[in-house]
Amino acid sequence: MTDKGERTTMEAEMEEYRIEPAGTGLKKGLAVIVLAAGFIGSFMGLGIDMGKFVERLSNVGPVLRRMAAINLTILPDIAAGIGISMALAVVSLLAGAVISVILAFLAASNITPLPILAAAIKGIVAVIRAVPALVWVLMVAASIGFGNTGGMIGLMFPVIGYLTKSFIATIEEQGGGAIEAMRASGTRWIDIVLKGLLPESIPGFISWIAIRFESNIAESISFGMVGVSGIGMLLNRAIYQYKYSSITTIILVIFLSMFVIEILSSYITAKVRK
Repeated sequence: MTDKGERTTMEAEMEEYRIEPAGTGLKKGLAVIVLAAGFIGSFMGLGIDMGKFVERLSNVGPVLRRMAAINLTILPDIAAGIGISMALAVVSLLAGAVISVILAFLAASNITPLPILAAAIKGIVAVIRAVPALVWVLMVAASIGFGNTGGMIGLMFPVIGYLTKSFIATIEEQGGGAIEAMRASGTRWIDIVLKGLLPESIPGFISWIAIRFESNIAESISFGMVGVSGIGMLLNRAIYQYKYSSITTIILVIFLSMFVIEILSSYITAKVRK
């Protein structure tokens, strides 16, 4: 017992005075210097005027006091705006989901009819995912103009990028020996998809769609800042007109709407995964 206690004490002392490998301190110091230089360089490059920032801090109080009120007279407009934003999100989500299902079955490694086609689809999806959603909306708007049509088509691109990749992962987890058995028996590709893989993949598809719905609502709201109809456009207009009580009311409605959608999305996902 005494020997064990002595060994424990010695190990604790050795741990306390353990010498770090040569160069460890130098590497840490260089890392700190590089990070500090990066921060200072970026800060100076942005031309941030801290004096003006401190000077204008006095405006925060009056602005917050003005935003402490709500404007109930714009509730009908808010309801209409929320309805448009949700409609855009739902239509683009479901249309994008249908396209994503088709692309996913063509690109999944365990069922694709042509490996080169699968590689091409995955490459296109990677490009779609790399481009921000706002850029897609602006490109569509430049082609067909702003409005609900442009917003819906612009929203479909990020939906397709997200869901296709997610659906491919879901499909590749299914099947296994059953797919090989169906192929060996001469079953057509479309029958393998419809009778073998699709029924097993549907719960996963629904789960991914529910997760994406929340993001789609948020993006449809933010696109109002660039001319897409909905609650985002109403908020943008209130900001430009300095209608603080309207801004507060719109933000509260957006928060409550997103909170309810998050709860519903989590509930649906939990039910599907059981």
